[in-house]
Amino acid sequence: MLSLSRRALLGASAALLLPRMAGAGEPPAGVLARIARARASVRTLQGPFTQTRTIGLLATDVRSTGSLALVRPDRLRWRLDPPDDITFWVGPEGLAYRSAHGQGRLPATSARIAGTLQDLHLLLGGDPSRLVDRWSLTVLRDDSSGVELEALPLTTDASAPGPSAVARRLRFALAPDLVRPTRVLLVEGDRDRTTIDFGELAINAPIDESSMRPPG
Repeated sequence: MLSLSRRALLGASAALLLPRMAGAGEPPAGVLARIARARASVRTLQGPFTQTRTIGLLATDVRSTGSLALVRPDRLRWRLDPPDDITFWVGPEGLAYRSAHGQGRLPATSARIAGTLQDLHLLLGGDPSRLVDRWSLTVLRDDSSGVELEALPLTTDASAPGPSAVARRLRFALAPDLVRPTRVLLVEGDRDRTTIDFGELAINAPIDESSMRPPG
């Protein structure tokens, strides 16, 4: 049985979310440009989420609650409430985490985890056009209720660095303002996936800058 902190690390690092079909509507590049423009004035994003981790080896889903705080351009804090009780910090210097069982750091050059968390940051508040370096994108929904896109890795080589070694498929949905994510789905295997559903997210609310860096 995986420990709570181990499951949290896997879920968060794998982690990181009306129809108008893409073939009949705006191509992905146009949608991504609209998202980037909508986010240009965003400085911070914060609020709650519920994370459901489905692991094929377990009989039941693992559900967690938590909160995110994002300060553009390059800082993300991802906290899972007890019993997971773990916080991740993502910044230019890499990944740090702290839990009831300890703390540690991973450099930005740790390709698999850093690549996945970088993509999560782009989905939540960055420039999603940067995803095209590693993902093939398709627009699934685009209307007054928001936008949903699907991403497939450009390489399926499990030994290759980056998120293709972690995820087989990624879907993410945005609110009509194209700023706030509503759901992220990360499919890692036939029976392994993580779904993140976001609550009400506040835009440009104050955030203590010191809280965006790990203590010590």
